[in-house]
Amino acid sequence: MNKLSEIEIKKMIAVAIEARGNAFAPKSKHKIGACILTTDGEYFGGCNTEGIISSLGVCAEMSAIDHAVVHGKYEFRALAVVDEKITYPCGACRQYLGQFYQVNDEDIPIIVAKENGEYKISSLLKLLPEVFLTTTFKEKIRAFKK
Repeated sequence: MNKLSEIEIKKMIAVAIEARGNAFAPKSKHKIGACILTTDGEYFGGCNTEGIISSLGVCAEMSAIDHAVVHGKYEFRALAVVDEKITYPCGACRQYLGQFYQVNDEDIPIIVAKENGEYKISSLLKLLPEVFLTTTFKEKIRAFKK
């Protein structure tokens, strides 16, 4: 697992805080922000979007990952999540990130932070030790490695 600098961590938290401000949470009012850092040093923010039908929403973590994918980025160095309290990614977001873990098979640090900048660091494989890994599509996923 790559070591992150304090500058990278603070930048990820700042990007996630900015994205959090754009969250669309009319039902719960619970806004979450996220930032994914690519292996080539780009930062992509995401926020939660609630739907009036619960299953139509998207988590901030998936939003950040998808934002990177839209820009052709598939290799991730770290993920940050910001909330008013320390909040870890849900199981679905952990598994979603697990798909991208398979691009280069390197554990992905996960930073969970409060708005005030206080944070903790874990990792994908610590939070999801039995991540579902595909064997059928492994080579197709690895083809996204740049």
